[in-house]
Amino acid sequence: MSGTEYDLADAVRAIADVVVFRATPRGALPVEGSTPVDLAADVPLAIEVVGQLLDSRVRLIAPFDVPYGLVEAIQRQSVPRAFASDSWLGRHRALVFRDDRCAVEGYRLRYSRRFGVLIDDPPLPADRS
Repeated sequence: MSGTEYDLADAVRAIADVVVFRATPRGALPVEGSTPVDLAADVPLAIEVVGQLLDSRVRLIAPFDVPYGLVEAIQRQSVPRAFASDSWLGRHRALVFRDDRCAVEGYRLRYSRRFGVLIDDPPLPADRS
């Protein structure tokens, strides 16, 4: 295998597909939608809701967009039950932002309507003492 093939294979594993939500009193609201979604529900999503979720998708790629550790942390999350049976969303994870902020395994994220998902400083290494 050439070095180029290996690099490409690594890059493919370093992708996290997410749907971005805002936490509201009505529930998780897709950033490009108006219908709250119960992420734990195990019922088929209405086609209009799937459209809103697809419009609210973001693909995070390490190391270009975010660190590898964040992609790996997102990949360790479960696919929401609401997405599991949908062919378009079955591999996506959810990021729910409260007051435009969210944390994933110590990574602090912000959401900007203009710039999308932004990462604050990466987490500090775990104390090994």
